[in-house]
Amino acid sequence: MAKKDKKEKGKSGDGEDKKLKGKSGIVNEKIKKESKEAKGKTVEDKVKETEEQEKKRKEEEEMVKKLQEEIDRLTTKDIVVQMMMSLSSLAYKKMGIPVGVNDKYKDRQQAKLAVDCFDALLKIISDEVSAEEKENLKSSLSNLQMNFVKVFT
Repeated sequence: MAKKDKKEKGKSGDGEDKKLKGKSGIVNEKIKKESKEAKGKTVEDKVKETEEQEKKRKEEEEMVKKLQEEIDRLTTKDIVVQMMMSLSSLAYKKMGIPVGVNDKYKDRQQAKLAVDCFDALLKIISDEVSAEEKENLKSSLSNLQMNFVKVFT
């Protein structure tokens, strides 16, 4: 078998297998061609990616502009009512309500402060809100106070 291997290597004496050499040349050419195509795609991909990033940046700028316009339209009353809703949520959390979910946050002093702040803001904003909003806020305050008494007494 060793004699057969020597015959296939050719007569050049350099020990290379000419069949393998020919195949490796074809493989090398194929790799070069694919590499050139990949580079071309990479450039196209980069252009598309840059265009997409630019489009996304413009969309984000437009969204920021719209949000800023909305913020500019907010009134103090809007902010105070939102604060009251946040205080209400915080008060319930500090009361440990719902039970089993917020037990670890239960804190009498913090719950009382949240309810008292809600009450104080309601007194201040009463003349600035509609009758319906006023009734809803009063109802929320009553619910907060009743729950506070149930939880902490």
